[in-house]
Amino acid sequence: MERFLKIKKRSSYHYFWFVLFISCQPIDYENIPYYHNYFPLEIGNEKEFLITRITHNSFGKDTNSYFLKELITEKFNDLEGDTVYRLERYSKSDSNTTYTIKDVWTTKLNYNNALLTEENEIFIKLIFPLNINVFWNGNAFNNRPYQEYTLESIHTPYQNQLFSFDSSLTVIQSYKLNLLEYESAKEVYVSSVGLVYKEDIEVKFVPGNQNIIEEGYEYYQELISN
Repeated sequence: MERFLKIKKRSSYHYFWFVLFISCQPIDYENIPYYHNYFPLEIGNEKEFLITRITHNSFGKDTNSYFLKELITEKFNDLEGDTVYRLERYSKSDSNTTYTIKDVWTTKLNYNNALLTEENEIFIKLIFPLNINVFWNGNAFNNRPYQEYTLESIHTPYQNQLFSFDSSLTVIQSYKLNLLEYESAKEVYVSSVGLVYKEDIEVKFVPGNQNIIEEGYEYYQELISN
């Protein structure tokens, strides 16, 4: 018994110094993976989406679908010295018509975050380095209230009806569910492709029945070509 206690004591002693040694090792920040590849920006990048909007009101629901094309056409430097990309957005009502310009946004990727300027409002889409425990205020650079973004998943396969990808991440921008309302906003990004899916849902239920929507909207954006 005494011999066992001596061995146990010596093992605990060695374990203590091993843990102390490991904890004192410097962190190699240069080799931390940032995963900027989830937000690729390059002139000529083009993607096409199918947009579905559903409006709910007392008369029922109205569904509207159209096609959206995003094209990066040029780049320039902003006042911070970052490279900013011009993102031209085109729309058409169906596959037989021609795309017409819808609006122009800008986007940029720096060491710590990915920013998208939509209608003069800046949103922080991603922050780096990415890991499942990060969270951030997506509205930090605009006048909207604090909105906490989190990662639901990272480096997971993703597929829709047309594509299958090996590595994706899902950003949860908002979520709420109770007896009266449902709210969900999220985006999916794929490595070397960028955004492939977006949804924005805000609906209110008929009191006492979550199966009937009283009012609200649903927005879905799904990649169909890249």
